[in-house]
Amino acid sequence: MPRHGNDVPLIHDPLQCMIPYYENVALEFCEDSLPRLLGSVPVTTAVVGLIEERELAQYQTIQTNPNSEDVKLVSLKDGSSLCSWSIVKKLGEGGFGAVYLVKDSKGREFALKAESVDQSVKVLKMEVYVLRELKKKNAKHFCDIVDSGQFQNINYIVMTLVGSSLQDLRKMHSKGEGDKLTLGCALSVGMKCLEAIKELHEVGYLHRDVKPANYAIDKLDPRKIYLLDMGLCRKYIGRHGEIRKPRWAAGFRGTIRYAALSCHVSREQCRKDDLESWLYQQVELTTGSLPWKCFEPDKKQVALCKEKCRGAASSEMFKDCPEEYAIILRYIDSLIYYKTPDYDKITQLMRGALIRNNVAEYPYDWEE
Repeated sequence: MPRHGNDVPLIHDPLQCMIPYYENVALEFCEDSLPRLLGSVPVTTAVVGLIEERELAQYQTIQTNPNSEDVKLVSLKDGSSLCSWSIVKKLGEGGFGAVYLVKDSKGREFALKAESVDQSVKVLKMEVYVLRELKKKNAKHFCDIVDSGQFQNINYIVMTLVGSSLQDLRKMHSKGEGDKLTLGCALSVGMKCLEAIKELHEVGYLHRDVKPANYAIDKLDPRKIYLLDMGLCRKYIGRHGEIRKPRWAAGFRGTIRYAALSCHVSREQCRKDDLESWLYQQVELTTGSLPWKCFEPDKKQVALCKEKCRGAASSEMFKDCPEEYAIILRYIDSLIYYKTPDYDKITQLMRGALIRNNVAEYPYDWEE
């Protein structure tokens, strides 16, 4: 199947990545009924087509990050109450809402996420639904929902209060130069992060924003890992258990540094893309950085660097990593949209790296 030139298939590409970048966009319907791309979708644009009517597609731009008009951050005062929850303090805020430390009537601490009912981009509904689906399957790497609902003009969800994120931990507990984990810790944590992704995929959802900041440890058990922030999840399983057909193109979802190549070219994400983001995270946890960090926030340059790391620049990316990482990336790149990843194969490679490098899985760097 051609991968370059002016007539590039938009879907059914074995690698789901690495197509050239062009500024002009046009879609047409071909004799084989597959929509084809003339040029390439700009990395900031999503194209929405109407296949059923077989007309020239309409397209629109979708912002990567919501602007101030899209999001109205909720502000709750320390010491105030929301329903039966006492607000202790704000823990942080992101592009789609704020997180607060709260207590119940017995003094037990939880995390409360809040978003305005008036903002155009709402994520808590998805988070609640996904976490409930995971709870039904007894998934062990996700927060429990304690309460959820609407109070005045605020949507909220109360859940397990977790500890520090992997992003913070790799900086706070680095044993040498660079913000990185020791190899044994990085490999062990990586296997648990992978297991969390597998659990999410098994209930039919993609995460679409896998990164160290979205993983955290338990408040009491330093070896328990949580996968957080389900707001950008997308269901990839249809009503009857089938894999949903990919859209012609999709808006950028995720974080530039960890985004899969498919995301950079506005392709529909699939399970392999969560794994690709996980692998980038794994390299960063192991080495302290990624080769394209210096190009951020330029999406195009970051994507080109990610492509180069498949070829001549692979030695730079994996310089201080176990050789298994390169093998895992080649395996991930070989997957196609509908293919179920072999998570156990990846785990076996990670465990093999532990043995080959003669490093201990425990204790973790942050254990006293």
